[in-house]
Amino acid sequence: MRGLGPDFSAVLINGRTPASENEERAFSFDTIASELVRTVDVFKTSNAGLKEGGLGGTINIVTARPFDFDGFHFAGSLKGMYEENSGDTSPQGSFIVSNTFNDDMFGVLASVTYQERSTDKYTVTNEHISKTTEEPFLTFTNPSQGWAGGYAYSGDGLEEDTYRIQNLYRGVTNETRERIGGNLVFQMRPTDDLVLTADVIHSKYDTSTSQYWTGSYLWAPTLSPLNQVDEHGFYNVINHGYDEGYNISGYAHALTTTERPTESTVGGFNAEWNITDEWRLVADVSVSEAVLDNRGLDRMYILEFLDRPGYLLTSNGGIPTIEYADPAAVVPEMGSANMQDLRARLTSNDGIYNKAKNHEFKLDVEWKPLEDSYLSAVRFGANNTVAEKATEYWATPDLIRRMYHGLATQQEIDYNNIVTGVLSSGDVFGGLDGDVYMIDPVAYRNWMAENIDGRTRADTPAGIASKEAFIANGSSWDAVKSNDSYVIEEDVTSFYLEAASDFAVMDMPLYVSGGVRYTSTELTSTGTSQVLVGLERETSEPDQPPSPWLVQQFADEAGTPIAMDNEYDNWLPSLNARLEVTDEFYIRAAASETLTRPTLTALAPYTSYGTTTISTRTARGNNPNLKPFVSRNYDLSFEYYYGDSNLVSVAFYRKEIEDFIVTMSLPEVFEGIEVEDPEWQTFMVTRPQNGESATIEGTELNWAHVFDNGFGVAANYTFVNSSASLSAAGATETFALPGISDTGNATLFYDKDGLQLRVAYNYRTPFLGRVFNGPSNEPVHYDEYGAVDVSASYALLNGITFFVEGSNVTGETVSRYGRYENQFVGFEDTGALYTFGVRAKF
Repeated sequence: MRGLGPDFSAVLINGRTPASENEERAFSFDTIASELVRTVDVFKTSNAGLKEGGLGGTINIVTARPFDFDGFHFAGSLKGMYEENSGDTSPQGSFIVSNTFNDDMFGVLASVTYQERSTDKYTVTNEHISKTTEEPFLTFTNPSQGWAGGYAYSGDGLEEDTYRIQNLYRGVTNETRERIGGNLVFQMRPTDDLVLTADVIHSKYDTSTSQYWTGSYLWAPTLSPLNQVDEHGFYNVINHGYDEGYNISGYAHALTTTERPTESTVGGFNAEWNITDEWRLVADVSVSEAVLDNRGLDRMYILEFLDRPGYLLTSNGGIPTIEYADPAAVVPEMGSANMQDLRARLTSNDGIYNKAKNHEFKLDVEWKPLEDSYLSAVRFGANNTVAEKATEYWATPDLIRRMYHGLATQQEIDYNNIVTGVLSSGDVFGGLDGDVYMIDPVAYRNWMAENIDGRTRADTPAGIASKEAFIANGSSWDAVKSNDSYVIEEDVTSFYLEAASDFAVMDMPLYVSGGVRYTSTELTSTGTSQVLVGLERETSEPDQPPSPWLVQQFADEAGTPIAMDNEYDNWLPSLNARLEVTDEFYIRAAASETLTRPTLTALAPYTSYGTTTISTRTARGNNPNLKPFVSRNYDLSFEYYYGDSNLVSVAFYRKEIEDFIVTMSLPEVFEGIEVEDPEWQTFMVTRPQNGESATIEGTELNWAHVFDNGFGVAANYTFVNSSASLSAAGATETFALPGISDTGNATLFYDKDGLQLRVAYNYRTPFLGRVFNGPSNEPVHYDEYGAVDVSASYALLNGITFFVEGSNVTGETVSRYGRYENQFVGFEDTGALYTFGVRAKF
């Protein structure tokens, strides 16, 4: 909204703040079925009565209630959803039933929705764009012997920084989804002036994915005349042991499975009381809870070929291509002799557990004087939200995860049982192969666990350590809770006062409302972190100079519980005006201050320590003392309504945002550390800090027109600019706003005599996805994207409607690139989705 992403937008459900199951503040819309939604209110400008938190804007999802309907109401639908990539058709059904009783004194509404879905997604991913100064080239003494033949690192000899692709993965991801949701509402009107509502929304949404992927490692690009570098310093051709006789390359074949079992509930009680003809009161109390219950349910299984003939990689924009010196060495035929070179690399369990709970109370009071007055309304109220989010990270201990990687590279695996076949992607990736071995995960781990002594070379220190860790973990790859888990508790109390006035200026009606919102935030971050208590100089060998290294000493190697508090308050004024120049022409203006609080992961009280020497000491961590982003917003729009359904409008907006959070490296003194030299207490610490500012300016154009013959058109386009943008040549820039882009939508429709037809085009210009990605801190951009959606329906007189819909019918794909468009980063093909079915409404 207004050029800003989901972390900058506030989402409400029936005016309440829903708990979200993800790690951040952003609401996961896919956990709520669209069938439960009656209307969606979008606020691009703010007012004092609107709950704070949406610097970009606020979205209020409104669900149906029995008093919305006149007596009995039933609506339902049955759908089939066909996925182009997977070729699967899945069912979806929903219904809503509502009725009122006793002369509309009581009302009950219930709704249920169920959905299954199976999708296939084709992806190609470059791990990151790397600088060749950090990932240098190699020269080999005897390449036919692979790494054992001897090698040396070497720069490319060029004066300017150069860049290249680092590891290229491609695969097929199958995702299955199952969602069941429901809504139950009771309403009571004991008097004509009082409405009581109790409601609950529940959703259970589970997704399971399995991705087969193959990877070409780029750990050893060879210094060769076959390499080509473009004018921007990017290697669009890389020689990775393509030369005859080189056996230095590696290829991965892997299976990754993920689970996302979620449940979310929002429930509450609301009282709306018209006390008198002038006074109105609304009180609301609610509780919401959301859980992502994945304590190590994700799995990864990787096989690899090592010391294989190499390849030549070409990347000139779009998906790269690979020319292999020996294609048979990449995916040998099932049962062939080459399969005996297949090795086990890594296997692990991972997962994230999130549990969020919100308790909220809200009171709104409105006074509308009946007598003539410059004041048309006065509104005031209070809001208190107590939120808690617990996040746990689960993973297989690294010693167990890597107990075959590097320790058992010569162990021949039971490939006849572990590999069950070859999954082919055909020509989806163009000139890039995507064939991958299909892995039986049970056979894979059974083979690993059978002969743990022989498999892990237990006679070596590393082998002994991994074996002991495996046995201590129950002879399993079970995940354990990591030290960087945390709990965030946030208590927000807000008050507001707003006044509105209606009067005329030169016979033109003018409506003005202005007010102020005060909000106070108290926050506690609780977690586990290693507390550094001392630095001691490393003991040197006899007759050697003193060692520069400092040995880190911790209060507890397993981590120490730690809690940190933070509090801040904000005054948020707002002013809105609407001038009715004529019955058809309106001018609107608004000014306000809004805020967005820091992401929750940035508030976790976690610090890890890096290099410690007598001259250099580094650390990195989060920052529980972060303050919110604050924006001053200015809006102006001109609207011309030249018919009942016709509109032309233009809007201008400007946002002046302060206290943007950026990752910075600054000196910090850890005074509690016992040291020989006080200078050793000073570390260069990298953590998020408030400090940057930016402006966003935009223009919105909108046109809607309905013709007399049933045809109509709706089109809009938003132009957005920001002072914090990233130029391709700005390699030293460290701050820019992700997600800023122009967007456009155009719809042509027909609606007459029960027949509805619609075709829509949605477009977005290229935009910055991430400022920093990978060790070289190179940016990631998304390429422009345009998709076509279509729909058709026909309504019979008895309330039955048949329909068909298509999303992304032209099969558009998503592409990512680095600093320049030919620096490939990623590709996604989700295919088209077609829905067909029947709706009934009585």
